[in-house]
Amino acid sequence: MLPYLSDRTLLIIGAMLCAVAAWNTTGYHHPDEHFQIWEFAHYKMGRIPAISLPWEFPAQMRPGLQPFLAYTAIQIFESAGLPDPFFQVFFMRLLSGLAALWVYWSWTNWLAKDFTHTISLRWMRIGLLFFWLMPYLNVRFSSENTSAICYFGGLLLLLKTLDEPLRHKTIRLILAGALLGLSFFFRYQIAFAGIGLGAWLLWVKRPALQTWIWLSLGAIIAFAIGLAADVWLYDDWVFAPYNYFFSNIVEGKAATFGVSPFWWYFTELPIVLVPPLSIILLLFAGYGIYKHPMHVFSWSLIPFVLAHSMVGHKEVRFLFPMAITFFFFAAAGWEAFSTKKAIAPAWVRGFRILLVINTILLVSRAIIPAKEMAAYADFIWHWAEKHPESTVYLVKPTPNKNYPLNMPFYIHPKQIQRSWYTDTRYRNDTMALKTGDLFFFTSVTNPAPQAPPGFELNRVYHYYPDWIRKNNTNDWQSRTRIYEAYTLTRKGQ
Repeated sequence: MLPYLSDRTLLIIGAMLCAVAAWNTTGYHHPDEHFQIWEFAHYKMGRIPAISLPWEFPAQMRPGLQPFLAYTAIQIFESAGLPDPFFQVFFMRLLSGLAALWVYWSWTNWLAKDFTHTISLRWMRIGLLFFWLMPYLNVRFSSENTSAICYFGGLLLLLKTLDEPLRHKTIRLILAGALLGLSFFFRYQIAFAGIGLGAWLLWVKRPALQTWIWLSLGAIIAFAIGLAADVWLYDDWVFAPYNYFFSNIVEGKAATFGVSPFWWYFTELPIVLVPPLSIILLLFAGYGIYKHPMHVFSWSLIPFVLAHSMVGHKEVRFLFPMAITFFFFAAAGWEAFSTKKAIAPAWVRGFRILLVINTILLVSRAIIPAKEMAAYADFIWHWAEKHPESTVYLVKPTPNKNYPLNMPFYIHPKQIQRSWYTDTRYRNDTMALKTGDLFFFTSVTNPAPQAPPGFELNRVYHYYPDWIRKNNTNDWQSRTRIYEAYTLTRKGQ
C-alpha cells in the first residue's frame, strides 16, 4: 500500500509514527545516551556530585554541547512549571525525531535527480520512514543522531549553494560550515565522514577559494561554540576531543570494552538489522555504491566505515549516523539491478512477506521502551509525585547487587529511597514501616515477593502483563528482568 500513497501522506504517517516512538521508547539505546548527557546536565544543575558521574567525566573527554542542550531544556521546562524529567526527555526525543525527518526528507527531494525512476525514490523514502529501526533511531537524543542531523543538514545546505553565485550564498556557506563543525562536537567520529567530504570537494567539485573561506569561518564559529560548551561542562579550559583521542586510542581505554576483527561490521550488521531483509538491502547498497563511486555519499560513507573498522572496539550504533546513505544506495542499487534483470513474480511475493515482518518489527520497536528500567523509574517518579509521604524500599535478591534504577536524574526530589537489605533498622523494626510505603522488588522470580511481618502486599505496577507471564517457554523468565512494585498495607487495617 505504501508505494501508492502520496508523498505528503507518507510524510504525515512517518511524523505520527515518530511521535509514537518518541512517547513510548523511554530510556536509552545505549547508556551513553543517558549518562553522558542527562546526568552531566543534572550535575551542572548542582543536583548530583561529580563523583557520581562515569569515568569519562574526570577524564574530561566527552563533549559538552549536548549536555548543554539538555541543561537548557531542563531550565526552560522547570521555569514553565514542568519538572517531570520523563516529559523533558520525551520532548527532546520528539524534537530530534522531527529534525531527523525534516533533514532526511529534504535530502530525498534533492536526490530525486539521481534516480531514473520515481519508484526508486519512493522506496528510499519508505525505507527512511518505515524500516523497522528508523523511527526508533530518529527519536534518540543521542550523540549519533544529533551528529547525523547536523552533518547531513550542513552537507545538504552546502550542496544547494555550491552552484549559486557567491554573493547569494555567503551566509548559507557559513551556516553549512557551522553545522558540519557542530556535528563534530556532538560526536567526534563524524570527522571520518568529514575527511571524505573534504576530499570530494577537492578532487570532484573543486569549489572556489571563497567557498572554502566561508565554510572555514562557519567551522571556526562551531569550534568556538564547542570549546565554550566544554569549558562550561568541566569548569576548566579543556579541549575534550584531544582527551577523547588520548584516552581511547593512546591509552587504549576503548579496547577494554571489547575488541573485534576488521570485518566485524560486515558480519554483524545483517544480524542486527534482521535477515533476510537486511541481507537484501545490504547487497543492493553495496551495488549502489559500486554504481555511484563519485557520489558525495560514497566519499562520506566509505572512509567512515573503514575508519570504524580499523578501530578495535566496535558497536553497530557507531554506524547509525550513516543511515541515510544506506537507504540511498540500497534504492540506487535496486534501480540499477532491476533495469538489467526482470523481477520474477516469486521475488515480489517473497518481498511482500518481508514487508509484513518489517511491519511487525516496526510496531514492536515503536511501542516498547528502549530500556524497560526507565518504565519502572517513570512509575516510581510519578508515585512520589502523588504520594510524597511514601518511602520506596528497594528489595534486591542479592544485597551487593547494583541497584538497577541507578539513574539519579529520574529520582524525584521528594522521594525517599532505602535499601531493604542494607538498612537493617527497618528490617528489624517493622514498626518503622507504614501503610502506603512502596516495595520495589528487583526480582519476582527468585525469590518470590514476600511481605514484611504484619503487612500485606498489593501490586500496583508490573511491566509484563500476567497473560505474558503465564507462558514461560524455554524458561525465558529466569533470563529476563521482571520487576514489580507493591504497596504495603498493615494487617487489620
